[in-house]
Amino acid sequence: MYQKSDIEILISTMNQTNFEFLERMFLLSDYRKFNLLIINQTVADKILISNIESIKVFNVYEFGLSISRNLALNNATKKLLVFTDDDVVFQQKFEKKIIKAFNLFPKHDGFRFQFLNSQGNLAKKYPRTFQSNLTQFEILNASSVELVFKNKSLKESNLHFDLNFGLGTTFLMGEEAIFVDDCINKGLKIGFVPQQLLSHSQQTTGNRTLVSEIYFVQGAVFYRIFGKMYLFWIALKLFFDIKQGKINFLEIKQLYKEAINGKNLYVNTSRL
Repeated sequence: MYQKSDIEILISTMNQTNFEFLERMFLLSDYRKFNLLIINQTVADKILISNIESIKVFNVYEFGLSISRNLALNNATKKLLVFTDDDVVFQQKFEKKIIKAFNLFPKHDGFRFQFLNSQGNLAKKYPRTFQSNLTQFEILNASSVELVFKNKSLKESNLHFDLNFGLGTTFLMGEEAIFVDDCINKGLKIGFVPQQLLSHSQQTTGNRTLVSEIYFVQGAVFYRIFGKMYLFWIALKLFFDIKQGKINFLEIKQLYKEAINGKNLYVNTSRL
């Protein structure tokens, strides 16, 4: 049976010199009572030091969100790994929801949970009930702050985030969906739990990004996940975006072209 001490929270952050950001993240609990692994991507004169046994800090001088996630994965030692950023607020007793899920469904290797927006509402349209497996749409809609995995499952399958995707790269989104898809392709069983772990007050990268740039990135993401079927998913995205009023018919040709450009650039420049 899993317990609180089995949880390790992997935090990606930048240019931190003290633990004030942890106080904001753990407003409803004491961060000193959790196992934390912090990847602080920084410069030489902005160093974060921990004198607390339960908090490990790695100051690194290379940048990129997927780089940060992979460094955390490589150095994690506890059984259950929680991916997160420095601009979230964990809900009270969030760890009990994690423990309960893994104890109730011991054959699962990971779970996708929910998170709240700054208004206290669900940040996305989630399934209403527990799902033993993720649909393709749920994979594409996954965010890293929703994900919790068994450390052993990830390491035995040699799973890492794709360095071609994520903040700090040409393709600044999609690394979470690709990671989850890679996990499932390696045989990991990932479910969905309709429980909130945290709130996220900041806009997501997608919400801050121009529509044309989103399509550019999605062309690469769809190709990375679906291969030759990527054109179908581009068309499907165009259809739903038109239906939901996010784009108009006059934009279809240009956005389709942006998606193809993104796919082509990924094929020509991807890091193996």
